[in-house]
Amino acid sequence: MRVALIHNHSLTYMGGGETFILRLAGALSRRGLKVSVHSLPIGRRDNVDVRGLLGPVDYSEGLTLEVDVDVAYVTYFPMASLALLRVKAPKVAAIHSPLLLPEAQDPELFKGGPVTLLERLGAWGAHSYYLHRAARLELRRFDAVHVYPHLAGFVRYRRVYALPPFLDVNRWRPTREKDEEFKVLFVGRRAYEKGFDVFLAVAREARRLGLKARFLATGGGKGEVIDGVESLGFVPEDELVNLYSSAHVVIYPTRADTFGLVMLEALASGTPVIASDIPSHRLPGLPLFLARGVDGKLRQLVSLYSMFYSDRERYLELCRRGREAVVKGYSEDVVVPQYVRMFKEVAGSPSP
Repeated sequence: MRVALIHNHSLTYMGGGETFILRLAGALSRRGLKVSVHSLPIGRRDNVDVRGLLGPVDYSEGLTLEVDVDVAYVTYFPMASLALLRVKAPKVAAIHSPLLLPEAQDPELFKGGPVTLLERLGAWGAHSYYLHRAARLELRRFDAVHVYPHLAGFVRYRRVYALPPFLDVNRWRPTREKDEEFKVLFVGRRAYEKGFDVFLAVAREARRLGLKARFLATGGGKGEVIDGVESLGFVPEDELVNLYSSAHVVIYPTRADTFGLVMLEALASGTPVIASDIPSHRLPGLPLFLARGVDGKLRQLVSLYSMFYSDRERYLELCRRGREAVVKGYSEDVVVPQYVRMFKEVAGSPSP
């Protein structure tokens, strides 16, 4: 079977959506499907080469995509996914942008006028948010819609596939023991949408309370310190496994999400996660610590900090439970066959 994965940003952008497409392409290819990846050149970074990560999978970018396959998986982008797409095969619209489902996000993110939202969300994010209602009409031109299971209730469509993301749990695993210096980690873009300001505020309040913790964040200039948070610069994926494992807790305070791969990666690496309490994070089977605002995340952090030093075995049991939950419900071997089945079913259906 020939499957095209069509993405709305250049894979060189290397955000969560791009990472998911890279992993899906590799997983499908390993199962014998002939996979190609095509993307719009939005967000292209010339200093990033993704072709080496795709192995035998063909990759192309362009403003107008003509693809001859049995089925196409399209990460949906309002008013562009079909206007720029020339695919006669049956198509699955994949809902990966959280801004297409604003009701599942932190409502504070959308307060303010167009200028404020443009500053917070960027041009493409604001585009998705303002057109999310029109998108529901355009989705009728697809044969099926894919959405993560916990968000399926927000999607109205005649044929919905509710499939979770996945992880190679043999690669993402505990590789380091937790040392005595308590480390708190942030992984993601340093943006309001991702809650980096919340992480900085938690770090300030933790120091005020006297927590002897080290706060680390990916991105920024390597070695620089902002409000007591150490910048790690760009961290390659191969090094992220060790970084997650060595951390004692990951704080994931994003205000908008469909499914944060950071949470899966951290839990699979044996590290607890404190996440923002939004509908997108109320995930069945995952032992996340959900918290609202700076105060809520700080309370959870203090609790884990105290547990680590006063009840080490209980803390380590939390680490084990997190990994076991990912292995059970989100491992590649468990989830990818569901994607293969979806593609086979949609390929056999007539186009609308």
